[in-house]
Amino acid sequence: MKYTNEQLQTMIAREPIGDIYPYNTKDEDLIEEYIQNLYYTFNRSKIIKCETDHHGSGYASYVDFFCYKRDGGSVLEEKYIEEYSCTEIHLEGLAIYISRLAPVVIIAKDARYKTIIDTEKEKNEYFSAKCYICPDEVITKSPDFMVEEFLEIITKLDSAGYSILEKEYLSKPLSFETKISTILTIPELNEIYKVFDSIFYWED
Repeated sequence: MKYTNEQLQTMIAREPIGDIYPYNTKDEDLIEEYIQNLYYTFNRSKIIKCETDHHGSGYASYVDFFCYKRDGGSVLEEKYIEEYSCTEIHLEGLAIYISRLAPVVIIAKDARYKTIIDTEKEKNEYFSAKCYICPDEVITKSPDFMVEEFLEIITKLDSAGYSILEKEYLSKPLSFETKISTILTIPELNEIYKVFDSIFYWED
């Protein structure tokens, strides 16, 4: 999947593109609902668990999924932190960015922490992301630690009409001048906008 400069500029302007439903409607609510249903589809799997990460008050052009093994095989470390009365679990898995602007996704290996609080005053659990995907980290083949799970993820994405973008394409510098409201690439620090930035960006 490759886009014209005009299509990339349309996405930079926060306008959805695509020929398949619901992206062809350009209705943000329908697209959000579609991605939410994909999340539910992932969590109906017998071998995959899926969590979403939130980006606070800023706008993200994508929804961040984190998928890991349902059977506990993704746990790298688990420990109880007495000072904070919580259990911290370190998990390896796959980060998936689902675009809100086009029916495309990217996948990368990732590791995140799940914190479980279970006290009289508070019962809660949350995930913390280590970092953000950059183009060089994007994968299109299954990693050794999640072969079967990767294949199921690919199947579910394909059934939903999503294409998986490759790092070689995402790493190409944009061929036109633009300004993208994102904290993921900062031109003031001599960073160059790439195709990645026109599709996956976060305004904070």
